[in-house]
Amino acid sequence: MIEIDNLCKSYGDKQVLDHLSLSIKASCIHGLLGPNGAGKTTLISILNGLTNFDSGSITFFGLSLASHLNEIRQRCSLIPQSLAFYENLSVIENLKFFSGVQKITDKQAQKNTTYAIDTNNLSLMLKQKAGTLSGGQKRRLNIAIGLLNNPDVLFFDEPTVGIDPQSRNEILGTIQQFKADNKAVIYTSHYMPEIEKICDHVAIINAGKIIKQGGISSMLAVDGKQVSIELYETPQSTLAKCCSQCPELLIITPKSVSIANDDNEVIYRVLKLFEKYNVKIKQINYAQTNLESLFINLTASGK
Repeated sequence: MIEIDNLCKSYGDKQVLDHLSLSIKASCIHGLLGPNGAGKTTLISILNGLTNFDSGSITFFGLSLASHLNEIRQRCSLIPQSLAFYENLSVIENLKFFSGVQKITDKQAQKNTTYAIDTNNLSLMLKQKAGTLSGGQKRRLNIAIGLLNNPDVLFFDEPTVGIDPQSRNEILGTIQQFKADNKAVIYTSHYMPEIEKICDHVAIINAGKIIKQGGISSMLAVDGKQVSIELYETPQSTLAKCCSQCPELLIITPKSVSIANDDNEVIYRVLKLFEKYNVKIKQINYAQTNLESLFINLTASGK
């Protein structure tokens, strides 16, 4: 559905995207992860036609983004982190207004509005002013507005920020339904349990490059187990010396480090370094790698 090939983007001397390539399929939820400044926002802006790119190619549905931008935009929707509706209008007034802004024909508008309402469970609050909705209900209205053009591709940017756990689960359940409608979902979040719960495929970006991608279960299976070590507080400079002599060792906090695998030889080297530099160990934990620890390991080491 979306093919990104050797995409490059620079701002002055700073290269933000560095020959980035990625395939995004229909009926799939794709998680897009990366630390701040990794290039996620720039990539999403480019895919939505909000920012130009320097080189490479992007196609949606077999159409070049460079030459078919308007046609592609009509089949995509960006649901922003910020709430984008009028609080003094009712739910149904907001839906009618934004449907009109997009110049959707009356017959199609009625069908799409019904789909947006039903998908987001808004039928009991249509006459309620948007400003009086709960945080979770406002998020659902935000999503509903993004569905008014019945898009084939949906971009979600941190859609559960600031809402309670029950509302978060409801919204995640709604997003999962889009797979059955043959839509492609691109989902960005810093909350790793969300990504693990709903995403079929994950791409991790660091310094403008895809450093890891694939199905979550297969990615975690390949990376196997990790070792986390709790320490008594240790000077950062001391831990830095240890890391410089053992690349597999990563600093999490002054009281916590991890080893990217459970290889006995690596663990032995780490323990010898700790003995050499008088680093005091409180506890050693062996655990299956989760997405958060994998993300930290990859982005901290720049692999």
